[in-house]
Amino acid sequence: MADSGLKNMIDEIFHPRSIAVIGARSNESMENDGWVSRLVAFGFPGTIYPINPKASEIMGLRAYPTIMNVPGSVDLVIFNVPFRISDRIMADCAAKGVKFAHVFTAGFSETGKPEGIRLQNEIERIAKEAGIRVIGPNCMGLYYPKGGLTFGRLLSNKPGPVAFVSQSGASASRVVAQGTERGIYFSKVVSYGNAIDLDGTDFIEYLSSDPETQVIASYIEGVKDGRRYFNVIRECTRKKPVIALKAGITEGGSRAAASHTAVLAGSEIIWDAFFRQTGVIRVSDLEELLDMAMAFIYLHRPAGRRVGIVGRGGGLGVVATDMCETAGLKVPPFHLETQKRLEQLIPDAGTSARNPVEPDRGLAAWAAFYEEGLKAIDGDPGIDIILTHLGIDIYGGIGDRLNQSLDETIAILLKLSKQLSKPLVIVLYAGGRAETINAVLLAQQKCLEAGIPVYPSVPSAAKAISRFIGYHEFLDRKAGKPK
Repeated sequence: MADSGLKNMIDEIFHPRSIAVIGARSNESMENDGWVSRLVAFGFPGTIYPINPKASEIMGLRAYPTIMNVPGSVDLVIFNVPFRISDRIMADCAAKGVKFAHVFTAGFSETGKPEGIRLQNEIERIAKEAGIRVIGPNCMGLYYPKGGLTFGRLLSNKPGPVAFVSQSGASASRVVAQGTERGIYFSKVVSYGNAIDLDGTDFIEYLSSDPETQVIASYIEGVKDGRRYFNVIRECTRKKPVIALKAGITEGGSRAAASHTAVLAGSEIIWDAFFRQTGVIRVSDLEELLDMAMAFIYLHRPAGRRVGIVGRGGGLGVVATDMCETAGLKVPPFHLETQKRLEQLIPDAGTSARNPVEPDRGLAAWAAFYEEGLKAIDGDPGIDIILTHLGIDIYGGIGDRLNQSLDETIAILLKLSKQLSKPLVIVLYAGGRAETINAVLLAQQKCLEAGIPVYPSVPSAAKAISRFIGYHEFLDRKAGKPK
């Protein structure tokens, strides 16, 4: 369980009553993106103090020359200033009695230059002596849609169950933006950069007991205290799934990590053992991270690893089978009774009723098959989960025919998803044509709104399903449950 003092402190960071933006742009507007306009547009409910010695008003808010001129107390300060004056700014914050500082500014130890290292050490010293808790430097800071905090103007203000803890600011921005497009919404996100004070371990420990968070994802380059990190993660994974992208695993990547956030990336062998022992779900890129988050949001645990595959294209079905089994799933033949029922539904030559099953040609025929075919597969005692791949790019047609047949197919799948006892996963191949991409995006949105997970390929779906099941198997082992 998270330390109560740490929990309360980080809770305050996510719920500031007032924010001062030091280095606010004098010409800032809704069209000219900046920290003040982001907070205003996002609906931050507290008081915003723009700090700029050359402006009296910014975004309709009274501006102040320094933080010392602010009449009220300040909970959180955002440093948007040149790194060379950061020590003076931190000293002003200390004199003002600021509680928290987000140092957005870069140019410190990550550069490897003596002046950057000296200034980072100095702001760390000042903050520590004054009791100021620091996020950063060299980071994007906080995104908390429920509380009106954001590091991007175009990010969604809809909250969700996924938290993301990232050393990288760009990764944090990308995960939130791309996640929203895939129906993944976030409770809290933090980018913490060089971590002179608060780091990923602190935030994960906090999130492990955060009632707004069900799934924790993270991007890490390295950690300061390996033993504490191990203990925190080990406890967390017993309560909530933790998805991790560990960067800097190659020689070149390790050098890049050192120049990015000034950390030691560590041995790949050590990290691999760490993930296995703690039950962390390891992914290799941000897309896989989102694939996993989608599984935990939209899937319920199947009884086992046996998959029934449905999709047009015999070769595509063979590849789908290989991909599922390579990922650790099983694709067994359907029971004889199931095959007989499917053969009645798809009697044409060139199709298959085994597993994978290949319906008749065309989306219109798929729609007719799904009505009864998926029910037959759902009733097969040898199948635990159903995966259907729709080759919109090849078999979808064009123009009105594409849109109509896809709409009909998706409508049937949405209706059936409420009737099936086993989890349903959909793969929508979009291809490269703008027409099919747009059609797939609309179909994907409908599926997500109905609570059905959608993936762009069979390999991405298969890996996510297998790791999702693997996490639950890990919990079973820890609880001593028989296989």
